[in-house]
Amino acid sequence: MLLALATLSVLGASPDYSVVVARRLGLEPKRATELATSFADALEHQPTHPLGTLLPVDEAAAALERAGFPDTTVCSGSAPCVASLARVSGLARIVALQLVKVGSELAIDVSVVDVSGKILGVLTRSVKLKGANDELPALAAELIAKLPPPADAPVEVKLTPPTPPPAVEVTAPAMPVGRKVALGLGGGAVVALGVGVGLGVSALGQSKALSPLDPQFENKAAAARSAALGADLSYGLAAALALSALVAWLFTPQ
Repeated sequence: MLLALATLSVLGASPDYSVVVARRLGLEPKRATELATSFADALEHQPTHPLGTLLPVDEAAAALERAGFPDTTVCSGSAPCVASLARVSGLARIVALQLVKVGSELAIDVSVVDVSGKILGVLTRSVKLKGANDELPALAAELIAKLPPPADAPVEVKLTPPTPPPAVEVTAPAMPVGRKVALGLGGGAVVALGVGVGLGVSALGQSKALSPLDPQFENKAAAARSAALGADLSYGLAAALALSALVAWLFTPQ
């Protein structure tokens, strides 16, 4: 098959998984590839994990390019698309990275998708872009802890059969909780922005009405400064809520 696969076969092991960048926003391709390579290395340095044998990131990218997938970010984090990458590269599973740069922050979403499209584990974190590489070992360990054990792992046998679960009424799927949280945060951002605009207009009006000859000049000047400070705080809160809403919306599975 491919050179990388043939080499591993000679060594007695075929690759089971690789790491690909399935979405990239605001980040240079080279930097995204470096993060994917570093995360693959962090996974391989875990004491144990159920992912199997790694196909290095550069070899997986070359194999996918030859198979007609030169840019894996076209998947936009879609599990069926990531599963198709696993199929064409002959892998059992793919560790898909979604990387979104927001200012000096980097939002990282990691999902492990098997060849059938099933999501085995998901992890989302926001880290400082400058020190993102230092955060990867901890993220790798946390992701491994979320994954199911390998199929050949010992299974505990329970002598007493479990109590059957209660009947559950089947209803139509609702909006994911993460999307609801994002909408709530967005609404909060709009409210905070409105408060900031109101305070800003009030502060401007009070400032224009000030006169050094007014006996209440000091009190009125202090009130104008307080209104301006409140406006600045409201603008900052609105920006923080809007950023949180964006991250929650982008990384909530559909």
